[in-house]
Amino acid sequence: LLISKEPHFKRFEILRSALYPYFSIDYKNNSFLKDGKPFQYISGSIHYSRIPRYYWKDRLVKMYMTGLNAIQVYVPWNFHEAAQGVYNFTGDRDLEYFLNLANQTGLLVILRPGPYICAEWEMGGLPAWLLQKPNIILRSADTDYLEAVNSWLAVLLPKIKPWLYINGGNIITVQVENEYGSYYACDYNYMRHLRTMFRFFLGEDVVLFTTDGNTDKEMTCGTLDGLYATVDFGADNNISDAFKRQRRFEPRGPLVNSEFYTGWLDHWGDQHAVVDAQKVSRVLGEMLTMGANVNMYMFEGGTNFGYWNGADHDTRFHSVVTSYDYDAPLSEAGDPTEKLLAIRDVIKQVQLIGQPKVVS
Repeated sequence: LLISKEPHFKRFEILRSALYPYFSIDYKNNSFLKDGKPFQYISGSIHYSRIPRYYWKDRLVKMYMTGLNAIQVYVPWNFHEAAQGVYNFTGDRDLEYFLNLANQTGLLVILRPGPYICAEWEMGGLPAWLLQKPNIILRSADTDYLEAVNSWLAVLLPKIKPWLYINGGNIITVQVENEYGSYYACDYNYMRHLRTMFRFFLGEDVVLFTTDGNTDKEMTCGTLDGLYATVDFGADNNISDAFKRQRRFEPRGPLVNSEFYTGWLDHWGDQHAVVDAQKVSRVLGEMLTMGANVNMYMFEGGTNFGYWNGADHDTRFHSVVTSYDYDAPLSEAGDPTEKLLAIRDVIKQVQLIGQPKVVS
């Protein structure tokens, strides 16, 4: 008789992953688990809504060839429901076709379905028809807002459920809301409602997470029990300080930078934003070496077609330009840049957790 010395929960994880695909958080060893084994992702953001469908495969293949094992994707609500109750998931809006292309390319997906997404996108992805309710309070537990959110999520989430990794697809994690700690409302009832909706439609096993700026105020209002808290920051930030702040809200679990800024957006009248390629690649290498999971925002920016460009409004109105090039590793036209080559070289040199080393 052989007596296993493995903890019961660990033996259960191993058995479960042997039976079907599984993606979870290993709080004991501060990592993700993919099919029961430690896993580290290196991801890049790409917005299908900013790239014509004809070019989707081209961009995904280039991301895979750079050494990425995942992509991060926003779902803009207003892109699919421009008129209330009229849904469009065809052509350039065919989300499931995009997910399938990513799957065929060998890329996992980190999905960010909102309902608010920011992304420098018109109204952060919220449909304009919401404003027909004069007293509506967006991104809150306001009854009018939640009624519209519930209807949208009841359409969207069942579409993505078959694409969850645990269901045989390629979506490993799903974000709830987006940088909610940056919003004035700080409405925990709203976040609890979203958590309930996501769990109802996607199940109890999928990894749900939040992303917020690395300040105490943002993390306090943007995080919630049951949603794994991650941070975002760029190459000019102190890595140790940023991850220490994540640790205040998530003492155990994987380190995650959900938006490592490879560049920046452009406003009308301003010069094109540029972030040094060597700085980006160096800081990326430091994070990967310490075992952190990193998503590069953006990896391919694309174009704000029509009037989909968003705007900032603090002291004055700042409209985002048509181009969303973002000084990203893949240019607006999809061409590799020196930044991409520098990032590729870093990924080659780093031994990602749970994966074979990339060979030239």
